[in-house]
Amino acid sequence: MTYTLQAVENSADNANLIRRFRNGALIVIFASVLCGLLARNEAHPVAVALAVLVGGAGILAIDIALAYRSSVRRSRG
Repeated sequence: MTYTLQAVENSADNANLIRRFRNGALIVIFASVLCGLLARNEAHPVAVALAVLVGGAGILAIDIALAYRSSVRRSRG
């Protein structure tokens, strides 16, 4: 019984991490496209969009890592 509850809890944590990653990735992609469009008058609009994309991906990676670490700590007790 405990194993079943733990498996359900772990699957909920995994679903939460996947949902968090998907939403964050969509936000990062939307922000980079929007910044590229807004920076049309800049000398290098693609560079601005790529900078936002890389920065957002870094923030997303840190967010997912912290969420995973938190879920691992909760599962250990």
